[in-house]
Amino acid sequence: MHRLPVILCVIALLGSTLSAMLFFRIGNSKQLLELRLTDANTRATKLDSDLATVNEQNGSLKARIGALDAQVGTLDIELAGTKTKLAAADARTGQLTTDLAQTKDVLALYESTARALADDVAALRKDLEESRTSNASPDAVAAYKSTITELERQLATARNGAAAPATSGGSTAVFANRAGRATVLTVGPDSAFVVLNFGEARGAQLGHRLTVSHGSTVVATVLVSDVRANFSVAQVLPDLLRGVLQKGDSAVLIRIP
Repeated sequence: MHRLPVILCVIALLGSTLSAMLFFRIGNSKQLLELRLTDANTRATKLDSDLATVNEQNGSLKARIGALDAQVGTLDIELAGTKTKLAAADARTGQLTTDLAQTKDVLALYESTARALADDVAALRKDLEESRTSNASPDAVAAYKSTITELERQLATARNGAAAPATSGGSTAVFANRAGRATVLTVGPDSAFVVLNFGEARGAQLGHRLTVSHGSTVVATVLVSDVRANFSVAQVLPDLLRGVLQKGDSAVLIRIP
């Protein structure tokens, strides 16, 4: 019977000890939980701050993207305008190239006309000297002089790059040894036509036919289809083409309609 109180005391001591241990363990756990909660709150606050910063940066990026989209749209419009201007410039360049080629052709024609007129002046001066030595009539000599003067005027005009207008007077005078004679200035593609220094000023008319000779050989017959002041365009008659046409070939009128 005396042992029971002792046992109860021991049990009570053990219970107290166990309770003390549990109290300390619970206290320690509470402190740890509080520390963890504080740390979690700190981290959550930091995350909220970071999230706000990210949202702000995201808004800035969206604004920049919008500005870049607007710039891209402007650049697209400017690019379209530049392409249009470039296409117009290319078209203008093509037109200028065509104009330059045509100008070169016209210039070559004027140069050929000037050379042919110079040859005509020289030939007429020779004819004039021959007429003087053969006692030609004063009227014939005056006609030669008038024609030479007119051809010299046309030559000066051609050298200045303009076509000499046809005028009445000396340039239409016809002499027995120069009537209906011309020189080929240009030969068209595939010998389809020729340009002659035989124009209205020398009596050329639509429908005139001329034989074209290379040296002493007749190589073609041509038909005048376009007459200008100092030159004419003559179509080559295919059935009467018997050789190669060349610049400088001589032509002689064979029929007046």
